[in-house]
Order: sequence, then structure tokens, then C-alpha cells
Amino acid sequence: MPALVERPEVWIFTLLLALIYPLLDTFIYARSQAAVPIYLWNILAASALTVAAAWLIVHNHLTLSDFGQNLGTYPRTLMVSAILIALIALLLLINKSQKNKPRPETIRKTAEEVRKLLPTTATERRVWIAVSLTAGFSEEFLYRGWLLNVTGSALHSVWLGLLVSSIFFGFAHLYQGRRGMFATGILGMVFGLIYVASRSLLPGQVLHTLLDLNNGLAFGRMATRAQPAPESPS
Repeated sequence: MPALVERPEVWIFTLLLALIYPLLDTFIYARSQAAVPIYLWNILAASALTVAAAWLIVHNHLTLSDFGQNLGTYPRTLMVSAILIALIALLLLINKSQKNKPRPETIRKTAEEVRKLLPTTATERRVWIAVSLTAGFSEEFLYRGWLLNVTGSALHSVWLGLLVSSIFFGFAHLYQGRRGMFATGILGMVFGLIYVASRSLLPGQVLHTLLDLNNGLAFGRMATRAQPAPESPS
């Protein structure tokens, strides 16, 4: 992989992924007024970037497995997957046991920054499934597989690569505002640690897909219920 980081096209693509794509994504989000066009843009853009990264990898005589797209080693992947399942189960139990549920006003305020992304109709919920699958696979491949490995190789440290890739993963969610960028940056660190521990993208890809699917559908339903009822004519 050291030879890869000497190729100018690798850094041109990395610049496109890390800086230009988030800015373009934010511009399109600001201009769009409906959820489905945003969903379609996200699916097409993430898929195109993934194909471009895969082409660069193969073109430089490497394999997708070199970038984490593999089953990993049996003991490590199994151990990491078991830990993830346990953590998810614990979080679900904690969430279920909470007595104080968020108030509708709190939900509306929190949802305001990403209101156009929330699936609130049957059509939007169906397309959201495709969005979640694309994000789970492509974002993990691009930010943990590609960006972590390329920057880690260039900086001679997998931990610096993890830090850099997490920062740019947060920046990729610029349209969510500062709180959204910070939260996704932290989440990127978690996904990165999962990848470093297992040496496989698959656990993170599955978890990422499930989180996006659950959060989008659940939050969309809560936001719909929290909308104030229309006033009856006097």
C-alpha cells in the first residue's frame, strides 16, 4: 500500500471524498425541499464513490480485501460481533427501561436540523431502506476501508488514520450542523475501532446499516406523531 499513496489520482479522489463531496452534499441538501430526491442523490453519490474507489484499488494491483472488505479472521470477527450484539442488547434494554420519554417539543427541536431526511411517508420509508443499505456498505468502505487505510499508510500510523478518517466522516455530515458533525465523528471513531479490532468492514457495515435503518424509521415516526394537529376552522 505504500506505493498507492504515491499516486496522484489517489489523492485527487481522497480530496473529492473528504472535502468536495461533503460540500456538494450540503448544497444539494439545502436546495432540495423533499426527502426522496435527497435519498436518491445519496444513493447515487455514495455508490459512484464506492465504484471509483474500488476501481482505483484494482487498477493499482491491490484487492478489496486489502481494504477490509473480507470476512476477517474467524476468532477476531466472531469476538467483535459478539461484543457488538451484547452492546446493542444492553442499549435496547436501557432505552426500554427509561421512564422519561422525550417530549414532542424536544423531538421536534432535535429533528429540525435533519427534518428533510426523515422518512414520514410510506414511499419515503421504502426508499430509506435502500439509503440505509447504501450508507452502511458504502460509507464504511469509503471512510474506514479507503480513507483510514490511505491516510494511515501515508502517516505511518493506523491510529492517526483512524483519527483523520473520523474527522472527515463527521465533516461528511456537515448538513446536520455542528452537533451532527460532532456526533457522527464520534460514531466514526467507534466504527473505526470495530474495523481495527476485527480487520473486517463487515461488522461495522452491518451495525451501520441497522443503526441508520432503525434510527431513521423510528425517528421519522416520532417526528410525524409530534407534529401539531391542524387547527379546526372556527
